[in-house]
Amino acid sequence: MSLEKESVTLRLDGVDWSYWKSAEVTRQMDAIAGAFSVALADRWTDGAQALPIAAGMECELLIGDEPVIKGYIDKSSPSFSAQAHGLTISGRDKSADLVDCSALHSPGQWLGQNALQLAGILARPFGVSVSAEGDVGAPLPNFKLEQGETAFEALDRVLKQRELLACPDGAGGLVLLKIGARENSIALVQGENILSASADFDLTDRFSVYLAQGQQPGNDEVYGLAACAVHAEARDSAVTRYRPLILRAESNVDSAAAGQRAAWERAVRAARSVTVSVTAQGFRQGPNGPLWRLNALTGVDIPFLRLRQRLMTSKVTFRRDTGSGSVTVLELKDPAAFSPEPKEAATSASSSPIESEKDLQTRFAEDAARRQEEIREGAR
Repeated sequence: MSLEKESVTLRLDGVDWSYWKSAEVTRQMDAIAGAFSVALADRWTDGAQALPIAAGMECELLIGDEPVIKGYIDKSSPSFSAQAHGLTISGRDKSADLVDCSALHSPGQWLGQNALQLAGILARPFGVSVSAEGDVGAPLPNFKLEQGETAFEALDRVLKQRELLACPDGAGGLVLLKIGARENSIALVQGENILSASADFDLTDRFSVYLAQGQQPGNDEVYGLAACAVHAEARDSAVTRYRPLILRAESNVDSAAAGQRAAWERAVRAARSVTVSVTAQGFRQGPNGPLWRLNALTGVDIPFLRLRQRLMTSKVTFRRDTGSGSVTVLELKDPAAFSPEPKEAATSASSSPIESEKDLQTRFAEDAARRQEEIREGAR
């Protein structure tokens, strides 16, 4: 792979700074702004001065000739000692200002605007452009800012209503897209392009039974306990001890909607309980391929972890230092971990239920139990 394609460059007002001793760029699905950190440490020479790089400067970070961050330097930390001098710089995409800053609009209410239009309105004061990949859904009949919320909090409410995700586009803007709308071009395969891998199977936030409770308006057909004590439950077979969790609806629900909420809670918590981390050599999908992408389905074949399926890249970190060279650390999860929450408004009994599938943790546990039994049988 060409070293030029793996180079990391910080561009400030047309001036390129490279040859960093270490560099890191991180993108993740629950953050609308990418973040970076670069560091330089050299032997001390008489008369040396700190590089003319200060916090607040507008900057661009490139991998090869491809921009991956366009925003501002948040922090600049020059240092020196008798032996060496150094500089560490960190910053984020322009879209970070939507996270940090309040949304100021008057009157702060819009009628009949779709998600792309509303996102553009919220992002425009910060100089952040917004585009979309695919359909953004129907217009929202009425959207109103809440007192004191940040621009991102408002945007997040819009995105949830249309089951969308906002990702940084690498050029200082945002792109709206459906969860799982992308796909990486190659698979991650043990023995081929994986340097190391690990998995966390965590049952801390899983429960044996999810009890959804609520109420709905009464009528001639639904009355008494059927109206004031709506309930439904979903059980997680992976949790064998007694661990109940009550889910209280914030709005009116019928039994079908309560069932959907309980099933969603079980499925999403099960999917989130497993995180796979993979370190791959280089920043790209193959010698001349594109950079590894966030929110992309990726084939994973890791026999040691008993994994052979497609997972979602929930976090991508490009990392380079003088010791290990260029690597990409990918955090992967079951796509079900990002399933949108069902609406709590009452629905008809014909609403399609969320199908219960065996999650990674359950399959891993069942396989471990089988192997334990084989070991016991072999010892007899």
